[in-house]
Amino acid sequence: MRSRIAVTVVITATILAAGGALTELSAQGQADREVIGGRPGRPFSEAVRVGDTYYFSGKIGVSAETRAMTEGRTGAETSNVMEAFKEAFERQGLTFDKIVRATVYLADIADYGEMNEVYGSYFPEVAPARVTLAATLVAGARVEISFIAVR
Repeated sequence: MRSRIAVTVVITATILAAGGALTELSAQGQADREVIGGRPGRPFSEAVRVGDTYYFSGKIGVSAETRAMTEGRTGAETSNVMEAFKEAFERQGLTFDKIVRATVYLADIADYGEMNEVYGSYFPEVAPARVTLAATLVAGARVEISFIAVR
C-alpha cells in the first residue's frame, strides 16, 4: 500500500511540475505572438507567428479561369496556391526551404498525382512532412494547402 501511495505522489508531483513548465512556455509564446494579415470580417488570419514558427492558414487557388478548365484544373489550382504562398513567404522573409509541415486537402483524392507533380516542383531539395486528405472545400476549390514554417 505504501508503494502505491509513494508512486502516486511522485506521479502527481511530476505532472504538477510539467504543468507549471507548460504554463510558463505558453505564457512566453503568447508574449511573442504576432497575427499576420488578418482582415476585418474574416475569422482567420493569413498566418500567426509564435517565436520563430509561422502557422499559415490554408489557401485555395480557385479562380474563374480554373473553374472553366475541363483538364488540368487541380494542377492549375495547386500552382495558384503555391505562388500565393511564395508571395506570403517573401513578405515574412521566408522561402519554401523553411517549411516543415504541410497539409493538403483535395476535393477528390483521385487528383493526388496531378497536385503532387506541381507541389513537388516547389521542393526540389527537401520536402516538408505532409498530410494529404480528401475533403469538401469552400468556393468549389479542388485543392487547399496550409503550411508551418520555422525561421
